[in-house]
Amino acid sequence: MKKDVELDRKEIKQLIKETKDNLEALKKFGKDSNYIKELSNLALLQIEIEDYIEAENNIIVCLNHFKIQRDRLGQAAVFGVLGVLYFKKKKYEKSIEYYNEALKIYKELNQIQEEITCLKGIGSNYLKLNKNEEASDLFLDCSALCSDNDDIYNLLDCLGNLIYIYEKEENWDVLKELYQKSLESFKQLKDNKGIIVTSFNLGILQKREKKFNEALNYFKKGIPLAYESNYPELIIKGLSYIGEIFFLLGQIGKAKDEFIRALLLAKEVKAKNAIIQLKILLKSLGLKDKDIEEELKGSNKI
Repeated sequence: MKKDVELDRKEIKQLIKETKDNLEALKKFGKDSNYIKELSNLALLQIEIEDYIEAENNIIVCLNHFKIQRDRLGQAAVFGVLGVLYFKKKKYEKSIEYYNEALKIYKELNQIQEEITCLKGIGSNYLKLNKNEEASDLFLDCSALCSDNDDIYNLLDCLGNLIYIYEKEENWDVLKELYQKSLESFKQLKDNKGIIVTSFNLGILQKREKKFNEALNYFKKGIPLAYESNYPELIIKGLSYIGEIFFLLGQIGKAKDEFIRALLLAKEVKAKNAIIQLKILLKSLGLKDKDIEEELKGSNKI
């Protein structure tokens, strides 16, 4: 992982060098819009490698250019970049100020996508400041804007942040609604992994409320898609969840069968942690190592 980070930094530094060369070439024609666009790109690259002082100096040059040109969209874009810069610097209040400056202009000029980006940026800052109520309000506003404009990807981002907030607060009723909305969005995108994981999460919430049959339905909905999409880790999870529900319903034989099916697959894909956990679950049902091996030999259902 560290090597990947170092490689990324090397690549970014190379891009910075190339961008600076481009700027030198463009400077011959004057500091026009092409020069400023390239300077803005340079600032974004410098933010990535945490060269904040140089980045900010370059952003201010861009901002002054757009002010002289009375280019409102250009100014808004620069305010947005400053929002990113201060977020990276962990100066969250300052980041919110700049995002709000950008948001004001984008609202006036009816730039919906940019509005969404700003709302998400402000919400992320509030999360960092542990201001969950303010963050929730922002992400709810952003979700509504995304829904109105059929922006499913950003809607899912907002819902993900809302889920994070309400999980921390253990507000299970709101969580259920958010997962339902997420499920619909994943279905629109035909995102099988999203559908499976969200179905499982809804099952977990139903299990928490001791609504075991409803939980079972959600877990069972995820399993066929997991097989179809060839996600062995999700198949193992789903079978384990189903086994647990059968156990809670007092159907020990069915619970054992699901755990055995999951264990067969876990062994096939060499999922070590899952193998250990499933053996523990089977032993909790009263099976010994020898019994488990016999069950595995006698079962051909994965």
